[in-house]
Amino acid sequence: LAMAAREELYSKVIPRRSRQHRAGTIKHGSSLEILLSMGFPKARAQKALASTGGRSVQAACDWLFSHVGDPFLDDSLPREYVLYLRPTGPLAQKLSEFWQQSKQICGKNKAHNIFPHITLCQFFMCEDSKVDALTEALQATVMRWKCKFPAPLPLELYTSSNFIGLFVKEESAEVLKKFAADFAAEAASKADVHVEPHKKQLHVTLAYHFQSSHLPTLEKLAQSIDVKLGCDWVAAIFSRDIRFVNHETLQVIYPYTPQNDDELELVPGDFIFMSPVEQSSTSEGWIYGISLATGCSGLLPENYITKADECGTWVFHGSYSILNTTSCPSLQAFADGALERRQQEDQGPGDAGPLTIICQNVQPLRISSQPGPQKRCLFVCRHGERMDVVFGKYWLSQCFDAKGRYMRSNLNMPHNLPQRSGGFRDYEKDAPITVLGCTQARLVGEALLETNTIVDYIYSSPSLRCVQTAHNILKGQ
Repeated sequence: LAMAAREELYSKVIPRRSRQHRAGTIKHGSSLEILLSMGFPKARAQKALASTGGRSVQAACDWLFSHVGDPFLDDSLPREYVLYLRPTGPLAQKLSEFWQQSKQICGKNKAHNIFPHITLCQFFMCEDSKVDALTEALQATVMRWKCKFPAPLPLELYTSSNFIGLFVKEESAEVLKKFAADFAAEAASKADVHVEPHKKQLHVTLAYHFQSSHLPTLEKLAQSIDVKLGCDWVAAIFSRDIRFVNHETLQVIYPYTPQNDDELELVPGDFIFMSPVEQSSTSEGWIYGISLATGCSGLLPENYITKADECGTWVFHGSYSILNTTSCPSLQAFADGALERRQQEDQGPGDAGPLTIICQNVQPLRISSQPGPQKRCLFVCRHGERMDVVFGKYWLSQCFDAKGRYMRSNLNMPHNLPQRSGGFRDYEKDAPITVLGCTQARLVGEALLETNTIVDYIYSSPSLRCVQTAHNILKGQ
């Protein structure tokens, strides 16, 4: 009986191969379709994909969640795109070395704002919904032009009083210009965009807007670049947020938690866009900026950020080799790696606090008996931790009553403050340092004492925070 019941049960089980297909929980489709199925509005989903280069659904989701407070999240303003030729291989490595050496020896010039490239088209706008069609237009154009590009691409070094670059020889440049014109036509057809091909001489900019005294050094470094090195050039599309074209690009190096509603939270590695025209009403030591990571804006302490390269905020959308005519997914890794190196170069030591000595430990200074100028050692030091940075822009309201009497509300505030000729409101633009700031400065003095370093003179800014820092350094001596 039991055996008969079991056989009857098994007879009702349909063999796996003959089962009818049922819709599973795994969704197969484009990134946009997946985002829409998750409940995101179509315009926001398309903006997220465009702003992340269409890398993945996860990247787009992360962007959407981090931009919940972005007042321009639903703005229909499109991004701005550009088509570049980028070198890869040994020549790219040599150009990267030139970038680093020129920056280290002569300081940053305008060329350092963007990675080595040849401009094929001017910046143009493209709607978020048509970015995929734009990359398809590039792929179709490259495939039509396979085997038509000169290999290697002939380059010639050119220098002038304020410019150094590698120019593409005229015959080869004409081929590249025709390729750019063909891409412009393809992009107009597929993505309905207007692309203006670059009509000037095609070149790789090495340096420009530099001091005239740096010309011999930069020229010598440029002459060491072997333009005949192996190189594969890739046609790549990048985009940027058109709202911040005329803004200065900065990068966060220290975290900051807002103390007031009008302040911006800072996360190390994030980029900040700062417009000079919006700084007229800010207090000393503070700037007004917009976060790339969140789209939110507010006040932030200027000593928590550093200058960054313009292209550090650009988005990579795709590239194809003009010699091998294959897709180049590795360029994304290359771009991210270059960005990481630029962040490390601009950021400096990660554990540096607001008070830093820019030199190594030195031996005691000794007066030489030999004729000639005496040896001198100069220490450059920033002020200690500031009250307005720790307690926010409106710190005065936390420790002064209506009659202007000082009462500290936190142990990190000084025990007392000197009276000002204009009353306590003078502190709004000339903040003192905290108890920790005094301790930092005194420890610097003690460190100098332990290394037997004799301080003969101190030169200080008249700002109270600087005078207090200098005073406490001497106390440590």
